[in-house]
Amino acid sequence: MSARRPKPPLQLGDRARSKLNRRIGTIDAVEHDGDRLRYGLHYDEEPQDHFITTPGHDGAALAPECIERVSEQPRRSRG
Repeated sequence: MSARRPKPPLQLGDRARSKLNRRIGTIDAVEHDGDRLRYGLHYDEEPQDHFITTPGHDGAALAPECIERVSEQPRRSRG
């Protein structure tokens, strides 16, 4: 069995999903907070965004352990 290689860090423009609320978006900022990374995740627009009044509906700044990389598959239409 081959050894696992660590995944490379996310880059600007990569697609990712927040593990906190499962929303998908694009990495739009990479910040160094001391020796740790923080990623800015800009969420894709969803139908419920019109009704969300909190400032967090547009995106979030998250630690690497709160984000997972997603593939570049196109979204399926619902309905």
